[in-house]
Amino acid sequence: SSGINAEYGDYIDKRHANLLTMGSTKKLIEVWAMKEVYNLNRLRRAGVMCPEVVAHRKQLLLLSFIGSKGVPAMTLKEAVFSRDQLKSAYEQLLAGMKTIFTKCKLVHADLSAYNLLWFNGALYFIDLSQGVLTDHPSALTYLYRDCVAMHGYFEARGLKGVLDPRRMFAEITGFEDLPLSDETAFVTQIEHIQRQEVMNFKHGKESSDYAFESCFNESRLLHEITSSEEEEEEEEEEEEEDEEEEDEKE
Repeated sequence: SSGINAEYGDYIDKRHANLLTMGSTKKLIEVWAMKEVYNLNRLRRAGVMCPEVVAHRKQLLLLSFIGSKGVPAMTLKEAVFSRDQLKSAYEQLLAGMKTIFTKCKLVHADLSAYNLLWFNGALYFIDLSQGVLTDHPSALTYLYRDCVAMHGYFEARGLKGVLDPRRMFAEITGFEDLPLSDETAFVTQIEHIQRQEVMNFKHGKESSDYAFESCFNESRLLHEITSSEEEEEEEEEEEEEDEEEEDEKE
């Protein structure tokens, strides 16, 4: 499990960091599933198109089906667009990424043509388990990486007017005075912002609500995982008692 912790630990933010010490791979998967639940719920509350959480128990997660008559929606990698559809997909992407950053206080952290769906003219964000809070030490680095990936996709598809990754980053975050013409200076600046934890949002009351939710979610997650362990132990004890009773009868 240490290898898995090392691989995925970078995407565990302050809500769940202490749970990495719980040790087992199974528990880490439970954390990963719960993280997906919380992140998807944040997006849905903000009006971002994404799957709905239908059911969740331990490491199992059931999401709403996006598609029609049993045929799943296409990923951006698979989709064939008209010029207008491609432009619409790009505009929805920018709007969605901006909402996720400014309202959900999250960064997807793994955007690609494989985890965006296109269905009935709408763009859906999926695979949110690796998403991190905007105050995560690498949040801005991950966001810039998402911008690079999405710029590459739409430019390769021939869409005109695609913002370069640095301008895309500035549009999403609203950060001003970034050195947009120099990539090295740009990366240095966002790393500086991360180190100083200078996030130019309008927090106000929303910040306190958000802080409460983060603490509440972490406490509830720990309670649910601990409860699941207790349930497993009770089930094992019951099975052992049943086996003992059968042995006595024989």
